[in-house]
Amino acid sequence: MASSVENNMYVNKVWVQCENESCLKWRLLTNEDAVKVDHNEPWYCFMNTDSRYNKCSISEEDFPEESQLHQSGFKIVYSQLPVGSLVLVKLQNWPSWPGILCPDPFKGKYVTYDLDGNVEQYHIEFLGDPHSRSWINATFVEYYSITLKPEKCKNKKKWYKSALQEAYLLYGYSPEQRLEMCYLSKEDKSKTDGRVAVVAKKRMQVSKNNTEKKRSKFRKKRYYF
Repeated sequence: MASSVENNMYVNKVWVQCENESCLKWRLLTNEDAVKVDHNEPWYCFMNTDSRYNKCSISEEDFPEESQLHQSGFKIVYSQLPVGSLVLVKLQNWPSWPGILCPDPFKGKYVTYDLDGNVEQYHIEFLGDPHSRSWINATFVEYYSITLKPEKCKNKKKWYKSALQEAYLLYGYSPEQRLEMCYLSKEDKSKTDGRVAVVAKKRMQVSKNNTEKKRSKFRKKRYYF
């Protein structure tokens, strides 16, 4: 009975993230409250009608493991992020790496879907000197946070620091302006093949090997049916 009651807590609910850069906690809204959220405007904890979780100082609600949800018959659906979005990717053995969602130069698209029509993978051009690109499972992709500042970077590798510096500069750019910075996605096939093979081979291998092994610590809006 307890398990059934606990499962029902997540039926027809939506997780929404507070956009206060010092908070970024996720709050569970009812469908009635979720439809009132203006997706063109920022959302903050104080806008939550649930008084138990309407302050940034209040801890985030516990979220069950994905395996538990699957066992209970729930399905997780990730909201589609728009092309040109500045994102962070978290893979095993790599720090949170910034990149831009952009079209694959060969396929002409930036997102793929599973058989149910839900977001499955994103094509990302990773920032840093030099750039690289790869298709990444949506589970590991989250919006970039301005709180990840270059001067606070503990990783001494120049490639990573250059990536954070570039992301920090691109944060204020429009999606269209960011896409102009994705030179790998605009190159022709003959030029791109050689560069990507050398620069991105290791990172693409990490993605392939770990996509199913490790769950991202980041979460996106989730819809339950």
